[in-house]
Amino acid sequence: MLPSKQNWLDKLLNFGISEDSASNLNYKQVVNLALALLCVTDIGMMLVFAVQHAFQVVAFYAAFLALSLFGFYLHSRHYFSLVKLIVPLSTMVQIVVTSLFFFGVDSDFQWLFITVAAYAFTAFRPDEKVLRYSVILLSISLFSVCEVFPVTGVHLSPSQPGVVVVLTFLWTLFTLSVVISVVIARLRKVNDYLRILAERDELTGLANRRKVLTDAVKMYTEALFYHQPCVFAILDLDHFKRINDTFGHDAGDLVLSQISSVMRSCLNEEDAIGRYGGEEFVVIMRNTTLKEALEKMDQLRETVENTYITTEKGIVIPVTVSIGLAAISRHTKRYEDVLSLADTALYQAKKAGRNRVVSQPSIV
Repeated sequence: MLPSKQNWLDKLLNFGISEDSASNLNYKQVVNLALALLCVTDIGMMLVFAVQHAFQVVAFYAAFLALSLFGFYLHSRHYFSLVKLIVPLSTMVQIVVTSLFFFGVDSDFQWLFITVAAYAFTAFRPDEKVLRYSVILLSISLFSVCEVFPVTGVHLSPSQPGVVVVLTFLWTLFTLSVVISVVIARLRKVNDYLRILAERDELTGLANRRKVLTDAVKMYTEALFYHQPCVFAILDLDHFKRINDTFGHDAGDLVLSQISSVMRSCLNEEDAIGRYGGEEFVVIMRNTTLKEALEKMDQLRETVENTYITTEKGIVIPVTVSIGLAAISRHTKRYEDVLSLADTALYQAKKAGRNRVVSQPSIV
């Protein structure tokens, strides 16, 4: 089975990049992409000139192909700064030689210097302005040289420069499109990662308060719109302060982390759960009646009760949970009303002795 396009692209972009390269990740991926594009370009040029039996020119591009492959090797050996300079210098030499000696300036091959400028802006960090603008200035200077000297190519017939102009334009457009699409894809991936971090509780791995309340609004609205049952639950770990005071905060964190995993395993995929604050959690069960929610939450309560948390010191900590339930009904105008009813039911569960499930007040 062939690897997926995304998997293949990720392997290429991350080739030779170690796990401690987070700060330079995007820049290193751009360099890998540029090396790959250089390899493709050199192979293409070798084929073009091989057809014309210009084997000296083929050897010229073969040498630069070897240099690009060697760049991958250097990158894997962590010579990133060197490779980052090899790429634009190699590209500029090939463009100048091809424009002045192989194709001639009428081919407009020198317009590929645009790709060098794009590379300079995406491969060099903001604190590397000297290198960035030096590469750009050098590429502009070499482009000007190619434009000033009207050299005729020795490997093109009078009718071929027009074809090269079109191919140069298409390759420049393709290169810029690939670079832009990869950079945008990387930015989206980073943004998705940051969004997940912003919505996840670090200790428990569950949704944090902001995310679970956002889910509550969404699921409440969907339930009203589609006339489906929906139940909110607030869960509170019993005597959690006593656990912290007796066994320490590390033990308390361990309890929160492991019990969160236990609670998540007791729910369906379509159910939402998040840490509401401290030792309190919120569960939203869409398309679930109050009776079904009572059964599900009682099973969760029993599972938690039968779970014993063992610390690194071998101390076994028993844990129980109190749960308050409330269902959406004609008496609830906002999702906050449902949460308030669930909170009232939770208070009743605690007052009745804890380690139990209580549903909303009967007046609803």
